[in-house]
Amino acid sequence: MKFLLLLLLPFFTLTLQAKEPTNAKEAAEQKAARDKVTAAKFAVWKAKLPAEQQAWETVLEQNLGTGFYLPLYQADKLAGRVTAWDYVQDDPKLPRVLLIGDSISRGYTLATRKALAGAANLHRAPENCGPTANGLKKLKIWLGEGPWDIIHFNFGIHDRKTPLADYEQRLETITAELKKTGAKVIWANTTPVADGGMKDATDADLVARNEVAAKVMAKHGVMINDLYAFMKPRLAEFQNPQDVHFGEPGYQFLGQQVAAVIRKHIPLLSRVNTAVIPMGKLEKDGYGWEERHEAILKIKAEINPEIVLIGDSITHFWGGLPDGGKMGNRGTETWQSLFGMRRVLNLGFGWDRTQNVLKRIELGELDTLNPKAIVIHIGTNNLAGTVNARSSSPEEIVAGIAAIIEQAQAKCPAAKIILMAIFPRGKTAADPKRAILTDINTQLAAGPGKRAGVTFLDITSKWLEPYGSISIDNMPDALHPNQKGYAIWAEALKAVLPE
Repeated sequence: MKFLLLLLLPFFTLTLQAKEPTNAKEAAEQKAARDKVTAAKFAVWKAKLPAEQQAWETVLEQNLGTGFYLPLYQADKLAGRVTAWDYVQDDPKLPRVLLIGDSISRGYTLATRKALAGAANLHRAPENCGPTANGLKKLKIWLGEGPWDIIHFNFGIHDRKTPLADYEQRLETITAELKKTGAKVIWANTTPVADGGMKDATDADLVARNEVAAKVMAKHGVMINDLYAFMKPRLAEFQNPQDVHFGEPGYQFLGQQVAAVIRKHIPLLSRVNTAVIPMGKLEKDGYGWEERHEAILKIKAEINPEIVLIGDSITHFWGGLPDGGKMGNRGTETWQSLFGMRRVLNLGFGWDRTQNVLKRIELGELDTLNPKAIVIHIGTNNLAGTVNARSSSPEEIVAGIAAIIEQAQAKCPAAKIILMAIFPRGKTAADPKRAILTDINTQLAAGPGKRAGVTFLDITSKWLEPYGSISIDNMPDALHPNQKGYAIWAEALKAVLPE
């Protein structure tokens, strides 16, 4: 009997300690006691962190509020769980992006951060940002010391009963302040609410605030990420019953959209080297970028290439597999004379920049391959600035090419890398791009071209006539080789390709 009592003693002790509250006051007292223990344990955990992270945790403690969010956050961190408010250790090569918004924004933060991994440092404001009135008070705290490259923000659900005139005035002030940071500012429309989802608001209240926001954003030239329209058709699938919030699938759905909108603006940023940030399709061309990528993933194992060519349209149009279609196969005779029966995979993509190649490598185009040689010719499209991507400096392009070589060697360590000097472009020697290409090629020769396992091959002179003009017999458009031009490239490669 005594032994049985000893066994049951811990149970009785825990039962007494976790006495079920009989009223709201007791429940609050028990919660406060638990939160106090959590806070004490958290303080011990925090004291072991690096100084910069400790500073961030202090900001959270000052802004999350002791009643709800802070105890939950502290409990999550003590349990080793990942949260939306986690300290972000920036990669200096990547842009800094800030999310400002309410609990909906907090819900999609982790999904957005995951989708932007390797492309951006994604931070979020250190609280549930609530209504615009709170934004006016706290904006400086949320912005911190910066700098920010992109700010994605929203106020709406907590302003559902704010008079529209007041909402417009406050939103006007906040938007103007965000624009002053120099960041690319993106507004997110407030997501919808089903009938009965909020006891004091209807979907019409949120639509009205989105309409007011649209006027403010138009005035300031701010892009709108229309999460309302994006979510509306899927509301029954993703929104929790009788709620404005969503289940995890809904937040994943929203996070993918937010990440896609943010990613669209990264290639236009000026504070970071966009040539080294992996990016998918950027420009429209006469072929399907995604389809060509998928074709490569399907055939690469079957080809089991001895030689891989990486590049843009100049490589794409030469020949080989995957078939270049109506845009390609401009040098099939020279392709056949150079490669014959050798197994060759053509990873040339029209309009590709260095960042596109890095993305394709990230997506697996070189995975599991063991070629003898990889021929790289990329960078000329980085000179072009469009509405989708800015132009790159010579130093940025060289860094992008160096990153490609690093990734190629990591994926295919036994391969000999043949790095081509970027071919000349422009009809005459006076073309402004000629001097830029000379600068790039000089840097390539002195830098990435001297890397172990790399052979640098410069055939610039072979394209030029005595006074520096490009022969239309070889490059009819002063950029892309024809059959005769590809023969020049083939002859040069013949001397350096491994047997």
